[in-house]
Amino acid sequence: MDNQPHQKLGSQDDGAFDEMLRLAKVEVPLPGAFQSEVWQRIAVDQEWTLMARLVRILDPILSVLNGPIAASASVLVMVSAGLWLGSLGVYPARDGKLAYVQSVSPFVQSHQGEGR
Repeated sequence: MDNQPHQKLGSQDDGAFDEMLRLAKVEVPLPGAFQSEVWQRIAVDQEWTLMARLVRILDPILSVLNGPIAASASVLVMVSAGLWLGSLGVYPARDGKLAYVQSVSPFVQSHQGEGR
């Protein structure tokens, strides 16, 4: 079989076919509620994100703090709690030189090992 006539015919038809494709305008009608359905799907997907859940949980809690009295009371409670928790961890200060000598002294370490 001779492939050349097909190639020549195909190359001529390609230009005409391309032109037909450019001129063809097919409009596919979309349903009337298509756009609203798309936005509704986007809104539903966004409702299930972690940030949206956090906003739904924290919004009622933080809305209570909008008033100046509630905000002042919450600051006072937080500062009091911080001071109380900070005072729990106060240890007597050790002398730095004494702590160093105790850490490197073989006598202190051997005596500590005997008590175990």
